[in-house]
Order: sequence, then C-alpha cells, then structure tokens
Amino acid sequence: MFDLLVKNVQDIKGNPLEIGIKSGKIVDLGERLQGEAKEVFNAEGAYVSAGWIDSHVHCFEMMDLYYDYPDEIGVATGVTTVIDAGSSGEANIKDFYELAKKAKTNVFALLNISKHGIVTQDELSDLSLVDEAKNIARIQELPEFIVGIKARMSKTVIGQNGIIPLQMAKKLQSKVNLPLMVHIGSAPPKLEDILQELEAGDIVTHCFNGKENGILATSDE
Repeated sequence: MFDLLVKNVQDIKGNPLEIGIKSGKIVDLGERLQGEAKEVFNAEGAYVSAGWIDSHVHCFEMMDLYYDYPDEIGVATGVTTVIDAGSSGEANIKDFYELAKKAKTNVFALLNISKHGIVTQDELSDLSLVDEAKNIARIQELPEFIVGIKARMSKTVIGQNGIIPLQMAKKLQSKVNLPLMVHIGSAPPKLEDILQELEAGDIVTHCFNGKENGILATSDE
C-alpha cells in the first residue's frame, strides 16, 4: 500500500503518469499504478519532473546587498539544488555553510575570491582582500560545500584594478582545480579582455545583460 498516490500528472513530454510514494520516497511510477493508497492526490493539469538546479542564486541571508532565502527560491519552486554565486568569501563562508545546512534545499557555493564576498559592491577594488592561501585553505576545509570560485569583473566592482582580479582568480583556479564563474558588466575591463583570460569550461554569467560591454551589440550582431 502506498502512503500517497499522485494521479493524473504529466511528465515533461506530456505523457500521463501516476506516482506511488511510501515513507517519503517514490517507490513506483507508471501510467496507471495498481494498489491501494492511504491518500490519493489528484494533480490534474500539473507536470512533474526531477528537481531543478539553479546554478546562480544569492542566498546567504547575512548579506544585505543581495540575498533570498534558499527554501523560498528552492524547494518551494521545484528547485531542489541551488548554487550561491559568490555571496561569501573566505572570511564568512563557514557562517554561510552553517546556515545552508539548515535548509531543505541542497545548497552549494562558489567562493568569492574577495575576503568578505559581496558585502559591498566594490569587493575587488582592494586587492589586499584577495588572499590566495586563505582561499585555498577554505576550499580544502569545505570540499562538500564549495564547488567553484567567483570573480565579478565590472567597473563598479574592480575599481582601478583592470584585469588583475581575474588573473588572480585564474591562478587560484589552477591550484584548486574548480570551475570559475566570471560576472561581467560595464567596462572596464572590456569583454574581449576578459574572454582572452578564460578557457574552455569557464563560466561567463550575465552575458545577456544588455549593457554595451555584453555579447549583444547595438547593431543587432
């Protein structure tokens, strides 16, 4: 006997599906399941899929600049896993980890190469806040949580430092062998200068931002 039988749902291809659940786990799937259930839920008109993954969120609630609560943008919306894109740095990512463990949503993080993460908009304007040794130590300390590194490369973030923060991020990446996500925005640095530093597998985020320094030109190219 099922604890719960979900009926009249569709998979992402529109095929009819019934789902049998027992002890909180899916134990059977099929177009029409046999057997009784303690509870039957009619999900007519709904679709079902495996949990979604959102690979760019900001959900460290100790940060005033950008944050959402992980379960509000996670399991409540069908997203079972989120990756926080550099909200925290080596000085506070352990605090983030302790909060993230309390969420129902699976939470992972990209480590901001700047010490405090996005406490202010210009976290890479002071390069003394980028400590490679401490970043490496934190990555080694939290391998189950930190799944990559993050550098935000736009003029409001880097100040007068040009391409140097990205070069520092690439150097760190070469030592920890983790993915690198690069935020782009208004120049400097120019997009072409950023792309010259990147390799296959690196991630460019906000690439469709509509700013003049993005991949979309005003000439419809």
